[in-house]
Amino acid sequence: MDRGLDVFNTLPGDAARPQLLSCCAAPGWARAVLAGRPYPDRAALADAALAQVRALPWAEVVTAVAGHPRIGQPPAGDGREAGWSRREQAAATATATATGDSAQPAQQSARAALGTLNEAYEQRFGFRFLVFANGRNAAELAAVAQQRLGNDDDTERAVVRTELGRIAALRIGRLVDDLAGPDEAGWAPLSTHVLDTASGTPAAGVPVRLARADLGGQWRTIALGRTDDDGRLRDWAPAAQWGTGTYRLVFDVSGRLGPDAFYTEIPVVFTVRDAGRHHHVPLLLSPYGYTTYRGS
Repeated sequence: MDRGLDVFNTLPGDAARPQLLSCCAAPGWARAVLAGRPYPDRAALADAALAQVRALPWAEVVTAVAGHPRIGQPPAGDGREAGWSRREQAAATATATATGDSAQPAQQSARAALGTLNEAYEQRFGFRFLVFANGRNAAELAAVAQQRLGNDDDTERAVVRTELGRIAALRIGRLVDDLAGPDEAGWAPLSTHVLDTASGTPAAGVPVRLARADLGGQWRTIALGRTDDDGRLRDWAPAAQWGTGTYRLVFDVSGRLGPDAFYTEIPVVFTVRDAGRHHHVPLLLSPYGYTTYRGS
């Protein structure tokens, strides 16, 4: 039983419509998705989200695009849509990457270039640059923007529809997670605990990045976090992007073990074969070694 989908299928239209508009701000899209209920499974709902974006009049596509913040400039609000935008752009707006402080100038330069390309794109096409940003850093997104500036109008409109559909499908899955309630939507698929064995204390404040290998073998960042005062990190990995596959946790320990430490960054690659089980991947670290294991 998929409780979240059941709630979505039976939610009164007046209650469901504003929630759908947080997934895609085109009123015609929300009406069409509502009209297709009930959906037998989440795959059918995601397919409908994509198909109804393709069917929108261009004016509504522009309306939906305008509902998104500029790429690289996520909003600061507290609403669901703002939270989704920040989550989707986490890799693009990070002030540092898992390669340490030396990567900050390159990241800042890429973000500045992305800002300039946003302006050039809007002048060229008359609407905001929209791209499925989830897990992609600023340099990757800037390269996409640069390439798309060379498209003719018809080609670019087709690309925009595709990107808008991908975002809508991702968000409608997250919406269904939210509607499931705390028992399902609050389920955390992955946790970690970092212990400094040299001092015998939890390693608080360690930056951690979670990436997933795509079908082409490229790593896509899906979550960024930092261990709490107890050295733990939980409720941070997105359930909507969790499934069977290969993942990589990268622990940035450069600020934890001191200037003489041998390891400054620790990657842990693992394979998930049962996505329905919680995975706990702890790390025991010292200046000259580390241990990791599958916990519970």
